[in-house]
Amino acid sequence: MLKKWFLNSIVPIGIVAAFGVRPANAQTFLGPFQSQASITASATLAAFPSNPSRRAFTICNGSSTVTITITFGTTLTPVSLTTGLVLLPNSGANINCYTSPLSITGGVGAQINAIGSAAGPSIVTLLEY
Repeated sequence: MLKKWFLNSIVPIGIVAAFGVRPANAQTFLGPFQSQASITASATLAAFPSNPSRRAFTICNGSSTVTITITFGTTLTPVSLTTGLVLLPNSGANINCYTSPLSITGGVGAQINAIGSAAGPSIVTLLEY
């Protein structure tokens, strides 16, 4: 009986002492990743390079005078105000941004190409999720 008590109470204490008790690792929280590009009136291919782990993004035009046109992927070059998604200049307190759906032509993780409507340069900000 004493032997059974010894095994049931002392052995677990020995295991805990040998391996230690420590709290579980905290989960890492990764917020959005931010990057910026300086865009001019010449098409900038891969202004923001492809990122296969990108699940969604928000892209914002930082200029109050230059319109930015963007395309996605390697096959479509942006043409100012014609081919691509147009981000209008900011007006007052309004900042013009585009937030991607979970699926877009070329893929959410595809490279982002850009061109400005004027020489600029204009700062474009990308938040990746």
